[in-house]
Amino acid sequence: MVDLEPARAAQRRWSAHQRDGGAAAETSIGVVASFTAQPVEPFIGAPLLEAGVVPEFHFAEYNQIHQVCYDPVGALGRLDFLVVLWRIEDVFAAGLERALRGEPGAVDEVVIAARELGGTVGRAARDGDFSVVVSTPPFPRPLGVDLVDSTVGVRLARIHGAAFEAFLAGIGDAPVRWADLNAWQVAAGVEPSHDVVKAIVYRQPYTTPFWHAIGGHLADIVLRESRPAPKCVVLDCDNTLWGGVVGEDGVGGIELGTAFPGSAYNEFQKTLRALKDRGVLLAIASKNNPQEVDDVFAQHDDMVLKREDVAVWRVNWNPKSQSLREIAQELNIGIDSLVMIDDSHYELAEIANATPEVRTLQVPEEVGLLPDVVASSGLFRNMKVSAEDLARTDMIQQESARKHAAAAMSREEFLASLELVLDYVEVGTEHVGRVAQLTNKTNQFNLTTIRRTEADIRALVASDEHLVRAIRVADKFGDYGLVGVAILEAGDPAWEIDTFLMSCRVLSRGIETAFLATLTAEAGELGARSFLGRYVATPKNVLVKDLYPRHGFVEVGPGEFRAELADVTPAPDYVAVRKEAPC
Repeated sequence: MVDLEPARAAQRRWSAHQRDGGAAAETSIGVVASFTAQPVEPFIGAPLLEAGVVPEFHFAEYNQIHQVCYDPVGALGRLDFLVVLWRIEDVFAAGLERALRGEPGAVDEVVIAARELGGTVGRAARDGDFSVVVSTPPFPRPLGVDLVDSTVGVRLARIHGAAFEAFLAGIGDAPVRWADLNAWQVAAGVEPSHDVVKAIVYRQPYTTPFWHAIGGHLADIVLRESRPAPKCVVLDCDNTLWGGVVGEDGVGGIELGTAFPGSAYNEFQKTLRALKDRGVLLAIASKNNPQEVDDVFAQHDDMVLKREDVAVWRVNWNPKSQSLREIAQELNIGIDSLVMIDDSHYELAEIANATPEVRTLQVPEEVGLLPDVVASSGLFRNMKVSAEDLARTDMIQQESARKHAAAAMSREEFLASLELVLDYVEVGTEHVGRVAQLTNKTNQFNLTTIRRTEADIRALVASDEHLVRAIRVADKFGDYGLVGVAILEAGDPAWEIDTFLMSCRVLSRGIETAFLATLTAEAGELGARSFLGRYVATPKNVLVKDLYPRHGFVEVGPGEFRAELADVTPAPDYVAVRKEAPC
């Protein structure tokens, strides 16, 4: 029997919120679907409330996707998110019926219409100052159709695949977030997820447990806009990356390969490599002899992970919690961005006691379950991945090379030798995702720590009253990627620096000086003569408390600094600045 209590608890939580009123809504979510989607409201709302986000919802009438997407704000009001959910059997009902009868040209008719629908949704995503979350079409479940009939099933599969491919082509490169309704239906089961009676009576096709699942997944997607997934997976070695203890069994004696149980560890390493390819850093924290671990990576033919896949190594006999602190420090990320995977109850307990911010995953006693341990945790669902994320491991290794070079020179010689290049970028559509990501994850070098969604950034880019600029940085060792963001608001008499932030991996190189000088110089060309900067103190941004005084600004009030254009510190000679307009 299906346990309905979790869904009922969410409904009670949302009903209590609606009765009590409470805090004003801070996130506006519009929902348009090819079916009646109102039942999903409490199942999105309750988890958002639990995460500290107060939402409000605006639902369109069913099967009005085209109409709403032509003018989302006119149809639904102010939006932070527009959620688009659709099914083939709703939007293309007539074409689907003809295709199931085998009529010539029916599949082509559905394909043409699906491409047009994708184009409509894509335009809304490109033109709107809100984030668009769009579903994949679930495998069709037309009423009265026997899905177990293979003849029917094959035809449905063909229509489903062709329609989705056409929809993707219509979407193109539009900045949408995907909600994989098809995968959620597969996980729940087609029949357990559908309510035939409600589909006929109310055009509500799903059961309460499946509405609950949909809502939870959509809430997670909304939260991922401002709360990124963990950044680094830290791995034990013995009985985690391979079976056995290399110090006792030797390289040839550990369990790793194509035969079970070694195959479980082999498949687990494949999942880790896939995570790394999605931009998640990998690190090692193992109580072991370094040479023996090195030998496994260098000599064992069945190692999927290679040494270059690992960003940071801590192979020693220190407490794991100490190694985790050192890994976070070396990567310039918060310790709460780490996930530790270990087989030892003792080690995980020590970590939980000393570094409770670190999330932990236990290697299962049934080693055959190991390849699924990360996926089943849900920690990396709905990740937003930028080009910088994908190159992060290479960047860490390049930074090690820089540190090695710096040790042999004076600071002045080292900075001059780096051949630093700062590309000053006018933010366009292609940069919005990365810019929003930086505003949400940058804590240390962030003067005001204002968090913003992609929709917020698009609105500021479109504003005539704001300059939204970013920087990419490179040197002779490699490319740091897009690492800085500034938002400047035109004012009279002073222009205000709303946001000024940078990734910590480019600190102490004069980049912030070159960025600030270039930003104020551009504003000067537009008529600015003075600037107001604010420092809003947080527990993490103390390192920039004196940034403005160090760059020619004078304190005029608590946390407020002012400078005339001529007083702003110029860019250092060793940083080459290039200006770049958006594509």
